[in-house]
Amino acid sequence: MADQYPALPEEAKKNLWGNAALHMLWACAADPRFSYRVHIPDEYLEKDRQELGLLVFIHATGCSVEYFLRAASGWAAEHHLALMAPVFPSGILDRGDFNAYKDLVGGGIRYDLVLSAMLEEMGKRYPGIQTRKFLLFGHSGGGMFANRFLFVHPDRVRAAVISAPGRPTLISEEEDYGWGIRNFREVFDKPFDLPAVRQVPVHVLVGENDNKFIGENRYGNNRLDRMKNFAANLKAAGVAADLEIIPGIGHIDGAEERIAAAERFFEQFL
Repeated sequence: MADQYPALPEEAKKNLWGNAALHMLWACAADPRFSYRVHIPDEYLEKDRQELGLLVFIHATGCSVEYFLRAASGWAAEHHLALMAPVFPSGILDRGDFNAYKDLVGGGIRYDLVLSAMLEEMGKRYPGIQTRKFLLFGHSGGGMFANRFLFVHPDRVRAAVISAPGRPTLISEEEDYGWGIRNFREVFDKPFDLPAVRQVPVHVLVGENDNKFIGENRYGNNRLDRMKNFAANLKAAGVAADLEIIPGIGHIDGAEERIAAAERFFEQFL
């Protein structure tokens, strides 16, 4: 980790700031409109170079990340993982917009590349953390981001948990992005790489009570039906995907259950 105060004795630094640098909100140097929270186990400071894996959490519409960092921090420390959560504020270009980040593209911004810049910066700031390839988890709007980031950058993702996105992107040449991938090359200036996506294990999550009407669509009129169709679509395309329907929860409640389900899935790859 870069030392901004090299002249201070280590004891003074510890007494001034403790381990604050391991639990920091950083502005993204490549685009300071965006920021990212980190939570890094204290063991990182115990060795000159501590190798840690990384789990990236993508927030839902409300931009809240603290509940995830609190809930997952103990598990992450046990499994030698750092946590990172980008923050994509609403109203960046259109003052009423809160959806652009979910599509990865909007208003001239490539939100997937903003995340890539954050990861590059984090890797330089905290040497030894594996920012090149990471675990990816997103719920709701964050699930939309995770779904699409996986499709655009499958080489970056070790395993993904995609939880209840309202508008999933399916592997379908019958529809344009974001429901399908027909014009994928036009949007992202690269072809859709199905063999690479097939290399990434995917766990689709949804609550059994996540069945409120969210619009007429061929893939379902609620998130529960859409996740069933989404998981089936991934499997039919040869992706190593499975579906978990969590009993007793809907869409807003059940954060602890979703995080626990994601942790169980990720443990296979640690």
